[in-house]
Amino acid sequence: MSQKKPETPFATKLNEGDQQRVDDFTSSGINRTERKPFRPWVLIMWLTLTIILLGATARIIGLFYLPY
Repeated sequence: MSQKKPETPFATKLNEGDQQRVDDFTSSGINRTERKPFRPWVLIMWLTLTIILLGATARIIGLFYLPY
């Protein structure tokens, strides 16, 4: 009985030469872009400002267009 390699979740169906070309291309840097670091406080600030503005807009619409 021959020993079979266990199938791993990251097993590839490419042969060695094709896999090497894929690895060379993905590590070449052609698809990379420089990005600013993620700043969660800026995201929280924008979300808070948006929620406040939407709430104020809803109150103004309610004040002028809804009957008492």
